[in-house]
Amino acid sequence: MEHLSQFLAPLDVRLDDLLLDPNNPRFAELGEEPSAVPESRYAEPKVQQTAFERMKHPRFDVLELRDTIRELGFLPMDRLVVRKWRDSKPDAPKYVVVEGNRRVTALKWLLDLHDQGKVQMTDAQRGSYSNFQVLKLDEERAPKSATLILPGLRHVSGIKEWGPYQKARMVFELRGTGSTSQEVAQSLGLSTREANLLWRAYLALEQMKADEEYGEHAEASLYSYFQEVFKRPNVKDWLGWSDEEGKFTKTAELRMFYGWIHGTEGEGGEEAIAPKLPESKSVRELGRIIEDPQAFTVFKTPDGTLTRALARVEVDREQEFIPAVAACESTLKVLSPDRIRKMTEEEVKRLEKLSERISQLLTDRALLTTTQNVQA
Repeated sequence: MEHLSQFLAPLDVRLDDLLLDPNNPRFAELGEEPSAVPESRYAEPKVQQTAFERMKHPRFDVLELRDTIRELGFLPMDRLVVRKWRDSKPDAPKYVVVEGNRRVTALKWLLDLHDQGKVQMTDAQRGSYSNFQVLKLDEERAPKSATLILPGLRHVSGIKEWGPYQKARMVFELRGTGSTSQEVAQSLGLSTREANLLWRAYLALEQMKADEEYGEHAEASLYSYFQEVFKRPNVKDWLGWSDEEGKFTKTAELRMFYGWIHGTEGEGGEEAIAPKLPESKSVRELGRIIEDPQAFTVFKTPDGTLTRALARVEVDREQEFIPAVAACESTLKVLSPDRIRKMTEEEVKRLEKLSERISQLLTDRALLTTTQNVQA
């Protein structure tokens, strides 16, 4: 890939000529279904005002940035990156912000407050906020992936990181340009493994969006569930993930999983059922339960819960305690004198720790037995 720096050139602009990106990937963090605003409508006042108000959401920390700029001034050490708006008039060019939407929002916000009389600024301050230098991307010469990579470098692995879903969407879009998983990872400063995880989880959420029954409930907030699935090989295999098809192949199990992460809404007087997996990290517990057939059966019953299923796992573990102790005893029995002499310090420490644990268990048992006899 050619160096992106050769496609960037300094440009003096007015703040009024910069357009916020109405399709900013950040907006998915607000729980909204991403909808593409046509390029031709970017400059419409209503479109820009909507983008401006969304960017002011507390989740994006623009208020803090605004107050920092007010206190220290606008320091263009890390310049904004823009591209020419494709519907610009030759004599009045407009530019779409590729990287720096938070800073542009903060500057516009400060100037709005000044115009309302809520903030007092000198002419020099207003001038520095209204006119400055940016880097203009030459879209005609630059690769198509440039407008994805430039913000991705900053927000996928750098300053003010995007959430998992936004990162995954960026990886998906870059893969859509024909880039390999390795190229995408290198472009965004990720490991190939991490980029592949983001890509698979994004496809999994898209698969849920296409489901006839659960599609309307497939929000970006559920993305983390699928990330957890791909961190648990047994859960991924239970759902039948296929890299070749880019989807889960076990329909019955998948529908079951959708119900567990969303729950069911009460209809016709029926009571709504809360999600069996109330948060994404619950998938980690599901991974433990799947390994135990009896516990998994308990979980899948209508009144089955994580707590009940995990209790079943612990009961099974207690039942397996004697065989484990017997196996340990057999292993220690066959150690030869020569092997014992060659034990490392680490091995000796482990044996000492095991001895301490056994002694503590026997002491605890004696105390519990004594207490029980006294109470009797």
